[in-house]
Amino acid sequence: MDLDEATQAIERIIGNTLRAADVVRGVRDLVRKTPPMATKVYINDLIKNLLSLVSLDLRLHQIAVEVELAENLEPIRGNHGQLERVVANLIANGIEAMSPVQDRQRRLRISTRLDKNGDVQVAVEDTGIGLDPALAERIFDPLFTTKCEGMGLGLWICRSIITTHGGRLWATPNLPHGSIFRFVVPSTVGSKTVAPSRCRQTIRMNRQVEKFVGGAACS
Repeated sequence: MDLDEATQAIERIIGNTLRAADVVRGVRDLVRKTPPMATKVYINDLIKNLLSLVSLDLRLHQIAVEVELAENLEPIRGNHGQLERVVANLIANGIEAMSPVQDRQRRLRISTRLDKNGDVQVAVEDTGIGLDPALAERIFDPLFTTKCEGMGLGLWICRSIITTHGGRLWATPNLPHGSIFRFVVPSTVGSKTVAPSRCRQTIRMNRQVEKFVGGAACS
């Protein structure tokens, strides 16, 4: 690694540290049921910034990146730190899923678009080891993990964050290889009132978050 690369790596470490503090504050708000500080979040800018931060990691893992971001995308009304945590987690999971792959190109594709309801959809696709269809929903359960050292909380918290924002998060196979994680959240233009059933689901999920991770996050 030359001096320029070392300098860039240090700058990314500093940036990651500052962003991590913001993410921790956002998750603590989620656990404590504190209303999130809602701002206009430009999801395309959020994705570009995150890819810049993980560019070194992507190069080290020899992962090709494809980005297809919809133009003139309306902003999301939400908590920047929490949404950033979701996208960062999905990118990190994609990188990890492709680590064992040796017989094909490792490719991470991130795209954004407006769906038919005017909501903002984000997709993170990888060409990794893929999902067992039987486990496609269980991976969002608390304390369920397919990783040897995983805690089974990352995707669960991500889904809770997206649900809190009035959206949804799900996973599908990326045929012939890999997985696709998608989430949708209302834009400031296409936003709708969250249905009571969804509100009740959010409250239940937040209570579960508090039960399992509240002690660690609030210490």
